[in-house]
Amino acid sequence: MNEEDYNLYVLAELSYKKEHPELKDEDLFPYGWYQVDNYKLKVEIIGEALEKNITIKETNGYLKIIEGLN
Repeated sequence: MNEEDYNLYVLAELSYKKEHPELKDEDLFPYGWYQVDNYKLKVEIIGEALEKNITIKETNGYLKIIEGLN
């Protein structure tokens, strides 16, 4: 694990939660989110969500992950 990527991820997650105080964690983070340990990718996805003011599930980055699993 890259500690720098993880630290950036923690900051990104806190920012994401702060932008959506009306939503619970289970609504903010898709099923299986915490099983993924590619923190660089997760930072990119959260960054997209913050930039577009959408949820993680609505980001292009997350949709590409889902497509790759099917």
